[in-house]
Amino acid sequence: MQIQLNDNTFEIKVASISTLLDVVSQIETRIPKGHVITEIALNERILESNWFYNANKIYLLDEDRLSVKAEDPKNFSNEVLKNSKKQFLVILEDFERIANSFRTEEEKLANQYFIQGIENLQWFFKILEDAAVLIGKPLTSIADDNRNFKEIITDVENKLGDIIVLQERQDWIMLADSIEYELVPGLRKVFKVYEIFEIE
Repeated sequence: MQIQLNDNTFEIKVASISTLLDVVSQIETRIPKGHVITEIALNERILESNWFYNANKIYLLDEDRLSVKAEDPKNFSNEVLKNSKKQFLVILEDFERIANSFRTEEEKLANQYFIQGIENLQWFFKILEDAAVLIGKPLTSIADDNRNFKEIITDVENKLGDIIVLQERQDWIMLADSIEYELVPGLRKVFKVYEIFEIE
């Protein structure tokens, strides 16, 4: 099987039944020290970023071609943090808009935005946590007002749980107030992490 790792090309012999996980474990022995895999393309098709979770279910043939990109995690993570900062600002605006939508009795539309907003926020927290670990500053090790950012995020997640209960009860006004006066200020506290990371 032909493997391209950054600018190098080499061959790996694969067994008749090999999974992506098997092949990646062989490739990892050739990755420069300290680097991590940031992208994999199978037969010129880039796999989704969660490829690792399905790697033991993706079967490969000897004639398949893999293209692998490996990068220094610090460089990669700084880029991820910059992008996540822009994304977080959008999420913040979305929740302000969602609170307004519940007040103006656009419940159906507001509920759709609300569900999407929660998914985006969960994705954001995962990205932030992973990137922080890769640059050597885990969220548990950095603090604001004597509380580490993992605790601040846990508070927001707990608040989100309370807000979901209000949504299930269809208490739209209380839901809008909780989003605007509790969730959004909690999210603004999380946003301070970018000042500590010095991400512009």
